[in-house]
Amino acid sequence: MSSTRNIYIKPLTLYEAKAVYIGNAHRDFPSNELKPFSMIERLWNRGCYNGYGFYEADILRAYAFLMADGSTNMLLVDYFAVCENARGKGYGTEALALLKETCMERNGIIFEVEDEDSAKSEEEILIRRRRIAFYEKCGVVMTNVRSHVFGVDYRLMVMPLADRDAGEGIGEKLTSLYKLMLPKWEFDSVFRLR
Repeated sequence: MSSTRNIYIKPLTLYEAKAVYIGNAHRDFPSNELKPFSMIERLWNRGCYNGYGFYEADILRAYAFLMADGSTNMLLVDYFAVCENARGKGYGTEALALLKETCMERNGIIFEVEDEDSAKSEEEILIRRRRIAFYEKCGVVMTNVRSHVFGVDYRLMVMPLADRDAGEGIGEKLTSLYKLMLPKWEFDSVFRLR
């Protein structure tokens, strides 16, 4: 996509990430999808979590929060959103292109997308299909692996980066990321591959 906008990516500090989380994520995600910020802070301080802001003229247009697993060299998108006043204007596409460029030393980025098969209405099915189509347009590839996490059914997608075969063994890679994120007792009760 060609653009005359001057969008840039900036790694967030923990303080900036908390401001984005409180100021934006609470509007952009259902409350049952938001983990306590104290959990993000704990992971951040362990070096396995980070955030990026996507800006135009110092105005936040989109943001991404990611888990990082050093053993698999993979990232997991925890939260990705375009700010409300910037939606439908191509910022999401540009943000993902910048994220890809910034993270090229990683093997790949995993995206969990809500499974359309578990949608409860036609409207929900259409929303999920649009989200999947958007990611595919941005170079994210659907895999045949599904997961069930915290009561939600997901399909797994991957954006290959340094490893063009990053989708191979995606279930094990996702499992490794969640084991970093959750204590064993919680992991055992809330995570499974389908």
